[in-house]
Amino acid sequence: MDTRPPQSAGLKDQIESSLNDSPDRPICVHGLYETIKEADPAARREDMVESVRAAAEDLVQEGHAQHAYVSAIAIGAHCEDEVFWSSRSPNQHLEEFGPEFEQLAVARRLASHFECHGL
Repeated sequence: MDTRPPQSAGLKDQIESSLNDSPDRPICVHGLYETIKEADPAARREDMVESVRAAAEDLVQEGHAQHAYVSAIAIGAHCEDEVFWSSRSPNQHLEEFGPEFEQLAVARRLASHFECHGL
């Protein structure tokens, strides 16, 4: 029996729908947040991102999504992110989505995030 508040169950449904709409590409936590942020405009961004992460991780545990962790260090700062994709995708590993999703390429994109934000 699901004891979470209805909003959490609705959030999982929205995330699963977003992932299933594009099974050919993974979506990072912040990208998922952007697709569903209208669900609770009054919520603080940090709280919503964490809610999205938790709901997406629940989907992984239930077998409805897959995920990978990515990490980069640049200019003395460390950035970590988590990407999710539909369990309907034939890809089991992030690298299978193509060269732009190989860990080194992802790390470079994360590192450029630091540079473009002046960190």
